[in-house]
Formats: sequence, C-alpha cells, structure tokens
Amino acid sequence: MQSASKTKIPRREILNCPKTLFEVDNQLFSLPKFPDFKPVQWSDREIIQGFTSCFLPYSDFNFVSMWSWNTREKMMVSQLNGNLVLLFYDYLTETPFLSFIGRTELRDTARKLIEYSKCKLRCHALKLVPEEMASNLPESEFTVIPDPDAHDYILSVPYLNSLDALPRSEIAATLYKKFIRLYPHHTIQCNPIKQIVPGQFIDLYKRWAKDKELDHLELNEYSAFERYIHQMDTGNYLVSLHDGNRMIGFASFEILNEKYAICHFAKAEKVYKGV
Repeated sequence: MQSASKTKIPRREILNCPKTLFEVDNQLFSLPKFPDFKPVQWSDREIIQGFTSCFLPYSDFNFVSMWSWNTREKMMVSQLNGNLVLLFYDYLTETPFLSFIGRTELRDTARKLIEYSKCKLRCHALKLVPEEMASNLPESEFTVIPDPDAHDYILSVPYLNSLDALPRSEIAATLYKKFIRLYPHHTIQCNPIKQIVPGQFIDLYKRWAKDKELDHLELNEYSAFERYIHQMDTGNYLVSLHDGNRMIGFASFEILNEKYAICHFAKAEKVYKGV
C-alpha cells in the first residue's frame, strides 16, 4: 500500500463527479461481486471511468491507461462493499496482485482482499492502493509501506507555461530555451487521436528505442502504446513536435476535467537537444 497521511478523507471527496453517488454505486454493482471477477474490456469504460472520476486522478486507475497496459488481456475487475477491485499483473514480472479504490467499508474490504491474495495469489499485500484509502485504515491492523516506484509524476501547467520567463537555474527552463535557440523553425501540432496517422507516432517510438539501443518488440510499453494508438475512441489528444517534415517528439494527453489532464505516452529523438 502507498504511504498514508493522518488526514481523514470525507465520504464525498469528488472532483467534478459527473453523476450522483447513487448512480455511480448502482453502475458499479453491475460488475461481478468479489470474489468473482470478469476480464477488463473496452465496454467497461463507462462503469469504471464513471466510478474513478469521483476520486483524484491516480494513473493506475485511469481506464485508458488500464486498458492500454493490459497487453496480455489478463486484468480482471470486481466490486466489493461498493469499492472497485482490480486484479493487476506486474508490468515487468507479470506477478498478479490486487488493489482497490473506493470510500466504503475500507477496513473490511482490505482485510478480505488480503486474505484472498494470501490464499489464491501467494501475495501477502495489496499494491497501488491510493493514499486516501490507505490513510483511513486502522494502524493497529494494517501496515502501510510507501512505494516510491509507484508514485505518479505531477507537473504544474502554469509552471510549464512560464518556462520562457524562468531563470537559467531552472533545468527545464534551460532546456526549453536551448531548444528554441537551436530549432527556431520547429512547428507544433495538436490533434484528436481520431485524426492522427498512427504509423507516424509508431515510427518515432521505434527511432526512440533504437537510440536507446533497445528492441521495441521486447518492450511491454511498446505493446501498450500500440494498443493505445490504435484505439480511436479514447477522446485523447496528441501533441507532436516537428522539424520540417520530421516528427521529433510527441506526448499524448487525456483531459480529465478543468483541473487535471494525464499524459499517457511521450517520446522524443534525443539528438534534438532540449526536446
């Protein structure tokens, strides 16, 4: 479980939740009840996204991310006590583990999931549990251990938007200004995923891998990216950077609400300084 603060999270910690709690819970109950599971499919997007949109935007519980990284199509979903339960597989080792997100009967939910994990998965812990869930579990019964490798990277849009005005002591600002100086004729495009040519982005990914002396076919991330780039119904956007007719970098974004967006994939040619 992730590290937890002592702050108690209110029953309704919702960021522009598009539906009432009653509607969200009713949708969730259409999923199998734990310990039964079903495979995660694209048709589950409305249910899962409708539920997770009522919480802070944890990347592991973002449906598009979840679906993209389900490259072996083994991820499973369930519900328990009005909470969303997911059976993940480690992206590197493919070891199965459970996680959950929700707001009701957290103690009972965590206890039952850990018992199941010990018995069925030979795993004595839950992973990727959001802090706002972990912080509400009794310390007398559960040990919460920070997992820095699972933390999300959070970037400030106002900060990124002000790079040209920041001092050289800021590394990001230095790289930005270097790129602008070296490639003054670069162009930027922003397109909905339905309007892109997937092959152009895949080609850049392959060039990135070659620069890193990696075989893209051996990368689980590449498999996830291929699933992502060919799914035209995500509603995502891709921002691409060009030097003449050559695409030299890109980043894909999903706008979640007026406060948050999530970047799913980003790659660039390292020969272009500051990209």
